[in-house]
Amino acid sequence: MNQQTQPPQRTHHFYISIVKTLFQHPEHEVVLAEEPIRVKEAVRYGLSPILLYGLTVAGLPIRWMTFTSVDDRRPLEEFLLKGWRAAKGLRGLPDVLHINRHLAAAAPGLADEMAKIGVRVDVPAHGDQSLPGSLRSAQDNCVWLPRLYAGKCGPGSTSIENLRRYAQEESKSNTDEGYRRHVDRKTAEGIDLWLALPVREMPRKGTVSRVDWEPGPWLHSWEASLPPERPRYLSRDESYPYSWLLTDYTPSVSVAESDGLVYDYYDDCLFDFVRDLVDCWPNLPAEIARSAGITLRELQWFMAEKASLEDRKRIALMDLLGIEYDEEEDMYVYVGPYVLVARKQAALKEIYEVITEGWDAALCEIVPASGEADPSWRYFSINSFGEPLSFVMAPRGETITDRLPDVLVNYSGIAYVPRSLYKDIVATCARASHEPTANIREMRKFALRHQDHWEDAEWWPE
Repeated sequence: MNQQTQPPQRTHHFYISIVKTLFQHPEHEVVLAEEPIRVKEAVRYGLSPILLYGLTVAGLPIRWMTFTSVDDRRPLEEFLLKGWRAAKGLRGLPDVLHINRHLAAAAPGLADEMAKIGVRVDVPAHGDQSLPGSLRSAQDNCVWLPRLYAGKCGPGSTSIENLRRYAQEESKSNTDEGYRRHVDRKTAEGIDLWLALPVREMPRKGTVSRVDWEPGPWLHSWEASLPPERPRYLSRDESYPYSWLLTDYTPSVSVAESDGLVYDYYDDCLFDFVRDLVDCWPNLPAEIARSAGITLRELQWFMAEKASLEDRKRIALMDLLGIEYDEEEDMYVYVGPYVLVARKQAALKEIYEVITEGWDAALCEIVPASGEADPSWRYFSINSFGEPLSFVMAPRGETITDRLPDVLVNYSGIAYVPRSLYKDIVATCARASHEPTANIREMRKFALRHQDHWEDAEWWPE
C-alpha cells in the first residue's frame, strides 16, 4: 500500500488520577472544592478522594471519563473496553494507547492484554506534554462537569453514579455539531476528520483478561504545585444540589506592635505593595526571594494571595523591599528611596502614586548637560518634595519608556545635569541593581552625598 494512502494512526491517551476538586462526604455525598486540596488535608473535613479514569483522542477535545471511589477501583480492561464500545467519539479501538510511566509500572500486564486485541501500549518520550495535557484538561473539566449537568438529574443528585452520567453526557456533546461551533476552526476541522474515520471494531478472536493495578502517590502528584493549606469550610446552597468546600480568603498577617506583642492583621494592600515592587525591582523574583530567605514559590504564592508568610519571612521580605506598617495611619507605606525599572505600567503607576502620596511630586528625565547619555537606559527622577529622590530606569526604544511622561503625573520635562552628577546617577543605579539588598542601601548613600542640594537643585525644571 502506498504510504500516502495509509489511514492515520489512531492514538488515545489513557490516564488515572485522583480528582483535584471533587471529593466524597458521608453526609453531603459529592463535594466540590473551590480550589484543589491535598488528600491528607481533605480528610480533616471528612472528605475522601474520587478516582478519575479517562480516555482522550490525542490532540482533540474528545474524551470518555468515569469515576469511582478509591476503595472501588476498577480493572483497567473494564473501563477501556466499555469506552471503546460505548463512546461514539473514540471511534472504537485505537492503534496506540499512550499511558504514563507510573501507570505502566502499576499495571505491568496491561501491554500484553491490549496486544491481544491489536492495541499497542506505549509510554511517550520524556518531554512529550500531550498526555499530561489531556489529563490536565480532564481535571479542569471536572470543575465544571457537575455545574453543567446537575440540573438534568434533579435535586439531590450528588452521587458518584451521577458524576458518571454527567461524563457520558459530556462525551456525547463533544462530538455534536453544536459543540464544534464553539471551538476554533483548526480544532473543528480536526474533529470532523476524526469522526469521518470508520469505527475500529473489537476483533472476534482474542479475549482480554482482567488487568488489576496498584495505586500510589502518583495518583495525586499534582499536590506538589499547591500552595500551603489555608482554612476551609463546608457550605451548602439550598438552590444547588452540591455542597462546597470553600476557601477562607483572609490569610493572617501578623504585625508586631510597640508593646512587643504580635497581633493578627490583614491588609490586602501588603500583597499589592509586594507584587508591584517585585514587578519593578531591578532584580529577578528568584533573586529577591533568595535574598529574603524564602523560596520563589513562596513569594509567588504570597503575591497571588494564596498563602501568607510566617512572621520571620514576611518581615525579612518587607525589610528588603522597604515596606513598613504605619501604626498612626493604619496602613502600609513605602520607605525607599528606590531604583525602579519600568517593566509594567500599572505596577509603576501604583508605586509612583504611593511614594508621592497622591502625585504630590514632580517627574523629570535626567540628561547630561555635556557628553553622551547612557545608550541602554533613560533615567527619570521622582522628586517627592521633602523626601530623597527615587529613580526609574527605562529601557530605550520600549513603548513603556516613551509613554512614561503621560503615565506618571506631573511630568516636568528634561533636567540637564552636570556630567559628574549624571555619571553618579548611572553608577548608583548600576550598584543598586547588582543584588536585591543593594537597592535601598545605594539610594540612601546617594541621598547622603547630595543632601545639601538634592531638594532644591538648580537643575530641577521649572
